[in-house]
Amino acid sequence: MKKTTLKQEIFYKELEFQQVSRRLFLRNTIAASVFVNFPFIQSCISDDVSTSILSEKHQRIVIAIQNILFPKDKHGPGAADFGAHKYLLWILQDERIDPNEKEYIRKGIYWVEETAQEERNEAFLKLTKKEQVKLIGFISKQNWGESWLSTMMNMIIEAMISDPIYGFNTNGIGWRWLSHIPGLPRPSNDTLYDQIFLTVLENK
Repeated sequence: MKKTTLKQEIFYKELEFQQVSRRLFLRNTIAASVFVNFPFIQSCISDDVSTSILSEKHQRIVIAIQNILFPKDKHGPGAADFGAHKYLLWILQDERIDPNEKEYIRKGIYWVEETAQEERNEAFLKLTKKEQVKLIGFISKQNWGESWLSTMMNMIIEAMISDPIYGFNTNGIGWRWLSHIPGLPRPSNDTLYDQIFLTVLENK
């Protein structure tokens, strides 16, 4: 097992401060922005469908990583509160999403597991929470890791600002935390994704 360098230890000690700073940054910048009504998702994904998209093990890895990147704490809600895990599953099942983008997401999960084996000589899910945080800190310093974790963070934010009608951001928890007032009109049954495509065709 490799020893943690002084540089890494300093990084880990500052992690909580960085998380708080990120939350304040998000609150100030996102709340000040005017969001369009992105046609995000229908989140009704059964267990059978979800396990065919990602194995249960890989889903658990995703959840753990998302909660490390955006944990629930005294400063506000976390990734799990926004439904970020289900949002990722929806992206992976959407036929309109570039297959290469979906494959990149899947590969990143494998890379995380491989790195855990290489650096800690243990499966990611068998690491303690502290060890998982340290490993994600290490991965964030790698070229692939920085990019992949950024993709994960983007999806957390997208889930956080989505309209609750899609099954994410339940009760507008993300909106309330950001003091965000959504734009109007909000999505209706006729303008939901994928229904909006049928609605457009019918009105032609």
